Amino acid sequence: MNGTILGMLDNSLLIQNNDTRPNRNIFVFGGPGSYKTQAVVMTNIFNETENSIVVTSTKGNVYEKTVSVKLKQGYAPYVINFDSMRNSNRYNPLDYVYRDIDASTVANRIVASANRDSRKDVWYYSQQALLKALILYVLYESLPEDRNLPGITRFLQAFDTKKNKQGVSELDKQFAKLDINHPARRAYDLGFKKSMGEMQGSIITSLLTTIADFVDEEVGAFSSFSDFDLKDIGRRKIILYIIMPAINRTFENLANLFMSQLFEQLYDLASENHDHLPLCVDFILDEFTNLGKFEIYEEFLATCREYGIGVTTLCQSLTQLQAMYGRDKAESILGNCAVKMCLNAANETTAKYFSNELGKATVKVKTGSESVSRSTTESRSMSDSYNYTSRSLMNPDEIANMKADEAILTFITERAIKVKKACQFNLFPGADSINVANQREYVGKPDESQVKKFQIKTKDFMNGIKGQIRQMQSDEELAKEYDMNFIDCAEEFFN
Repeated sequence: MNGTILGMLDNSLLIQNNDTRPNRNIFVFGGPGSYKTQAVVMTNIFNETENSIVVTSTKGNVYEKTVSVKLKQGYAPYVINFDSMRNSNRYNPLDYVYRDIDASTVANRIVASANRDSRKDVWYYSQQALLKALILYVLYESLPEDRNLPGITRFLQAFDTKKNKQGVSELDKQFAKLDINHPARRAYDLGFKKSMGEMQGSIITSLLTTIADFVDEEVGAFSSFSDFDLKDIGRRKIILYIIMPAINRTFENLANLFMSQLFEQLYDLASENHDHLPLCVDFILDEFTNLGKFEIYEEFLATCREYGIGVTTLCQSLTQLQAMYGRDKAESILGNCAVKMCLNAANETTAKYFSNELGKATVKVKTGSESVSRSTTESRSMSDSYNYTSRSLMNPDEIANMKADEAILTFITERAIKVKKACQFNLFPGADSINVANQREYVGKPDESQVKKFQIKTKDFMNGIKGQIRQMQSDEELAKEYDMNFIDCAEEFFN
């Protein structure tokens, strides 16, 4: 079946299906020990049998405990492992650079990943400009096997950046060979080359430091090739496991770039198919803030439903989301989720938010009065009265201290409810122990279609080289013929 399991209500499953309006986006808050993985992530991985699935996690055991079941359900599994790139399918971000602006985006993410705490000054932007030019150069001029980040480092190694007496470097000469309107030369001339001479050396040194991680054998191999096409996730039943480091943030921006390119590729595929994916895709983004900041995430959430995409976003607290996006953007992100879920162990800020979401109720409060009359015969009279007042349906402390198996759901179009968590070990007992895999034994293999694409690119490149050689030979023959004709005409004239 498809659809997202939200919880148990009156011993029945509460499911959000693909037709839910205004969208099928869910935002889940839950701190450590709140069963986010067991009640949301793994439950819905097991439950979904029709749509493609993209799941992020800092826990490799999500892959280990679910992949065997997904294979039996007809899914093709892939792993992008930013924690251990040896145990991963490969991903080359340059494979998705089709326009100059795409090269700018890739350059921006890579420079940002290595200069997270730096000011965005002239040095920062100069690195971006140079890297953009290098990306465009290898894409247009290099062998297909060098159209990647390791290919850029090899290119810089091959051509010295030191200036000669005329103030020209070997790197300058390589770009000068290109046509003046070539995208790479244009980026080089209008960006890096405009820098002052002494400044250029510092820019190159800074960039070499920035891309030093891609010289690493493991990282270089990971980013050298794309084992699968990102668009295939919207074409056939795939489950993609994205494993993030729990602490190390070195490749946070590379992961962010990967996710951004995945969103873009799926939207592009949808535009090729009357604005809807051939196969719907479910995103389950656990530990969402570990993926870095997406500048247009709220816009993505606002538009993804019409393309056949549903997103379940999970993070520990509202405070965490606000720290990453700011209060206004965090509010906009939440506003684009039809369902919001609060698990127990929520912090104070999150608890207050859901208390306000639940609203208030009118409560009837019993009051009483008593009077005593002092006369010959003492008498006493009592009367009851009632007042009506309002109070929160649940106070923040009540939300923060919910039972371990309870959760709150708020909806854009329906009243809020309290449900029981739908833990996978209750719904699918034993499923997480079937042929348990080991993430450290995963070996990524390229799709045959990707190998064929590479072979075609190589053939086209070689044919292009042969064409240039033939043109040069033809030009040389024409020149010789011109020279002979000129000599003949001169002899005739002087004679």
